[in-house]
Amino acid sequence: MELRGQGFDNLLHEVMRSGTPYRARATLARVDKNRDGILQDVYFDFVYSPMREADGRISGTLVFAFDVSEQLSARRAAETARAEAEQAKAEAEAANRTKDEFLAMLGHELRNPLAPILTALELMSAGDPPSDELARAVIHRQVGHLVRLVDDLLDVSRIAQGQVALKKQVVELAVVVAKAIEMASPLIEQFEQNLTVDVASVGLAVDGDVNRLAQVVSNLLTNAAKYTGRGGAITIRVAREGAEVSLSVSDTGVGIAPEMLPRVFDMFVQERQSIDRSQGGLGLGLAIVRNLVKAHGGTTSVRSEGRGCGSVFTVSLPAARSVASSVAEETPSRLLSVTSERLHILVVDDNEDAATMLTLYLRKQGHVIRVAHDGPSALRAVAELVPDVALLDLGLPVMDGYELARRLREAYGHERLRLVAVTGYGQDKDRDQSREAGFDLHLVKPVDRNLLKVALGRVAAERAQATGAASPWA
Repeated sequence: MELRGQGFDNLLHEVMRSGTPYRARATLARVDKNRDGILQDVYFDFVYSPMREADGRISGTLVFAFDVSEQLSARRAAETARAEAEQAKAEAEAANRTKDEFLAMLGHELRNPLAPILTALELMSAGDPPSDELARAVIHRQVGHLVRLVDDLLDVSRIAQGQVALKKQVVELAVVVAKAIEMASPLIEQFEQNLTVDVASVGLAVDGDVNRLAQVVSNLLTNAAKYTGRGGAITIRVAREGAEVSLSVSDTGVGIAPEMLPRVFDMFVQERQSIDRSQGGLGLGLAIVRNLVKAHGGTTSVRSEGRGCGSVFTVSLPAARSVASSVAEETPSRLLSVTSERLHILVVDDNEDAATMLTLYLRKQGHVIRVAHDGPSALRAVAELVPDVALLDLGLPVMDGYELARRLREAYGHERLRLVAVTGYGQDKDRDQSREAGFDLHLVKPVDRNLLKVALGRVAAERAQATGAASPWA
């Protein structure tokens, strides 16, 4: 009875009238399958066949029906699984292509600075003084480029693992923009581009990490410079919009194709460029921008009218609730005037080339240096003369740098010997571990010479202070 009103009566009447059988497959019907008064969706294959008397008159209809709900469900599940498998395959193939393109790009970007470095070393070996001076400048510049590439890769890894710790404070975006311009200005100047800055000095404060926000703006400026021709224009504007502060970086560059707009903030994605491009990159800068802004509770967006029409990148951040002025950061350039005097320094590194180069640099600064290449040798050296500072690599053979630091700290206390980790490990967990092991400072290779000079200047200042004075390491 429950089939009434679902169209089946009409089909029966039509079979009776026409005498033509009717066949249907996977037809939906609402039936009381469990005889509990609840109608359920059931799919049937069925046949209506007319019954004829001897004289050909139709006297009834034979009905053959088969419940195919389970078969249909299984077939649909198989089709869905097949579609999902095809989608997964397509995504995997796309990811594989992206990986291959990234590895090719990485190889290209690493070879670019390595080539002039090797050439510069060959020139230095030739012993030509003018070439030697030029070669050093080239090496310094290209090594800086390599360091930035590695930093970008490490940043992406830290962000992906949620290991970025933000040191937030109330800061005016004018301060952030100034830092960012200083970082990006060499590229802008190289392309002779016109930079316009429209940022009020006060009233645009946010609660954020000054250095990370400067990295965000610098990445946007660098991106704009890369894709804007020589003599083009770049503009930075910051404005208050309700409860948010909006920062935009616009350019008159090549613009962005419509199909690229949804993907520009994805990892390893960048517009295709000609093979002779002068500026490359790994396609990580904008991905870092998006993730750092998200970590600050903000959003990112991009707008472009298409190729040749320039682009506008916008970052929106929550405005600071407090209007308290931000704390000024202590920068290396301001600390270089710290008292400097000869120190006794122990350098421990199993990489002999690294130890040699660091030793040469420190001796040139007038310090007395002892070198060891493993933990036991370092302990023997310290037993003869306790240094003022020990610069320890963490990945040492026999006894790692953490264990060596613990033994030195137990034997000589905190005030008598300063411990500095000099290592390729730079994640937050590595810094926490070195701090727990007794290190006073954690420097990441390649070590910023200014930071090292500051650290040693602080030790020298300590030695000159009266006993009991506040420690500049605190």
